[in-house]
Amino acid sequence: MIKSFIIAKINRVYRDLLGMLKLEGQHRSYLRRIGLLDSSIEDNLYRTVPKNYIKRRIIAHNLSKKYNLAGIPGMFQEEDFKWCFNRYNGFFVPVFNEEDLIQGLSIHLDKPFNNTEDIWFSSNNKINGTATKNYIMKSNISADTTNVILTDNFILGHLIKDALNLPVISFQNISNSYMILKEIENTNIKNITFIVRIPNCNNNLDYIINRIFRDLLPLGYNLDTKCISNYNDIFEIDFFDNNFNVDYTLKNVA
Repeated sequence: MIKSFIIAKINRVYRDLLGMLKLEGQHRSYLRRIGLLDSSIEDNLYRTVPKNYIKRRIIAHNLSKKYNLAGIPGMFQEEDFKWCFNRYNGFFVPVFNEEDLIQGLSIHLDKPFNNTEDIWFSSNNKINGTATKNYIMKSNISADTTNVILTDNFILGHLIKDALNLPVISFQNISNSYMILKEIENTNIKNITFIVRIPNCNNNLDYIINRIFRDLLPLGYNLDTKCISNYNDIFEIDFFDNNFNVDYTLKNVA
């Protein structure tokens, strides 16, 4: 009950925040290039993070008049106790739950930082700041679903959901397999396809895939991996071709 209340509040704050922003042309063009239609771009509420400091202060101040922003990841107070949020060169990617509520905001960076192109909208180590959780996004999954795609990228998850209408579980920066296992334990899913983005695959994803493979193989799941070099490659993949590969081995697994 408490968790549902918190998510509902986060959803209201983030929807109001995004409603005060716009999607700049460079980011709209990027999303179109990878295959998203304008309708999907609008439905998914992508918005450019404002670079102007005063604009961020004004937006946060307006939000603070309507909500208590303490406990909202990404928001923090400055030394004058006025609310603000950090500048990022990139755009917001909302992470929805199954009730279409925004659980958290990912940020897709214009240029990778620390070997990642996606970070959480978070404000830990700030005055009255709050760290975000590593949320998982499930799309197009019902009680009858037997096949699912797994990706470590929320934009790719949106694309698979909207353009291909396929069941997908998306995550970002998780450090163990438990969260994913929990999402599928009460479903009829039997076939899982991991989308591995080369060269964007990282050691943490290697570790997660191997952990999940080890955890799921004894339970009778069919596991496969598909490698892509860019987002558009998903339109050429036969995701569930019944040629499942259980021999996925990586060099850098701890």
